[in-house]
This record gives sequence, C-alpha cells and structure tokens, in this order.
Amino acid sequence: MNLLRAEFVKFFTTKTWIWLLIGTVALALLQPVLTLSFAGTTDPQTGAPVFPPIDSPMIQTMALSGASSATIFIAVLGVIGITAEYRHATIVPTFLATPVRWKVIVAKFVCYLILGLAFAAVASLAVVALVWIWISTTGGTFTLGGDNWKVLVGAGIAAALYGVIGVSVGALIRNQIGAVSGLLAYMFVVEPILGAIPATQDVFKFLPGGAASALYTYAQPGYTEPNLLEPVAGGLLLGGYAVVLAAIAYAVSTRREVG
Repeated sequence: MNLLRAEFVKFFTTKTWIWLLIGTVALALLQPVLTLSFAGTTDPQTGAPVFPPIDSPMIQTMALSGASSATIFIAVLGVIGITAEYRHATIVPTFLATPVRWKVIVAKFVCYLILGLAFAAVASLAVVALVWIWISTTGGTFTLGGDNWKVLVGAGIAAALYGVIGVSVGALIRNQIGAVSGLLAYMFVVEPILGAIPATQDVFKFLPGGAASALYTYAQPGYTEPNLLEPVAGGLLLGGYAVVLAAIAYAVSTRREVG
C-alpha cells in the first residue's frame, strides 16, 4: 500500500496528468458533438440513412462511445509513469528503497489500472452531461438503459486495461519519446489502416484496438454493422493482451540492469 500511495503521489506531482485529462475530456466531447450534429442525415446520392435521427435511442449509444477517448491518454500516461523513472534516473533509488522489484512493478500496474477507470469516469460524466442536455433540448428523452450503460462500462474497462498496457510498453521500451511515439503510431496509424483495408479487417478485430472497440461499439441495425467480436470476447482478449504484456514487462524489469 505504501508503494501504491507513492505511485499516486508521483502521478499528481507533475502537471502532465492535468493536460492529458483535459485532452481526454475534449476528445470525448468531440465525438458526440459530431455524431449529434449529423443526426438524421442521409447519403445525398443513394438517400440511405447515415446517422439515426436525433430522437432515436441508437444515436445516444453512438454518441456515448466518445468516453472511450480515455484509453488513448491513460495509455500515454502509463508509458510516462515508468519511462520518466528511467529518464530522470529515479528508478535506481526506487529499486534501492524497495529491493524486491516486483512490488514496484505491480504497484505501477495497479495504480494505472485505477487511474484508467478514473479517467474513463470523468470522460463518461462529461459525455453523459453533453448528450443529456443536447437530447433534452431537442425534445428527446435521454436514458442510460439499453446498450447505453454498457458503452460506458466498456469504455471504463478498456481504459483500465490500457493503463496496464501503457506501463508494460514503457517498461519494455525505456526511452520515453520512443515508447510514446511507437504507441501512438500503432494506435493511430497501424491499427486504423488495418481496420480500413477490407483484406485485413478480420485481423483488426483480434488486435488490441479491435478488442477494445468491441467493448463500447454496438451494432446499429440499418446504420452500422461493425466487424468486431462480441463485447465479452473483446474484453477477455484485451485482458489477455494486458496480462501477457504485463508478464513480459515484469520479467524484463525484474532482471534488467539499471543505473
């Protein structure tokens, strides 16, 4: 518990988390704003519906998935949380103060898992407030029933697991710039490309991003039919990625020379 408290103290000592939390909320709000702005639109050429109407429960489910933005920022924070120790050489006194290294590594995993849930909760509150106000002012009725609550819970689970994944990546790639750049390139370039190419779409759903998407993306009959796993399967797969990466990071970190 002392190590866990120390990790939280380290986290809140710098202002990095504030800016990334602001980024989380800003990105979380962007998706519902765009989704609700285009509610009821149709394809000008075919006349096929593109987005459900504003009074449809389906538009709410689509808008609430904006809370998933927490996964990106908590993953980056997880990377920074451990690479900063190597960058500023504080990892040496940390391991000297706690010679049993595995306790330090586990404390970081638990810390960023909890912080992932916290970031997702803040993003969810912001998105719910926006969608509720928007829907209410247009004469609709907002609800957390149906798939809506599942979207928010799924976003929280995904963010928590990405916190562990971020720490694992940082433990394996100790260079902070390299680890953050590599993680963002994978999340924003590699996975989106694989998900957009028809020949590789079946592969995408088995990747971490596809598994996470399965937790907070639900089919909207007549509008979107995502090629993803079922939510439970996606959660288990993402959890598997987190556990495997954490095990590798643990094994490497407890044996690697520091100094």
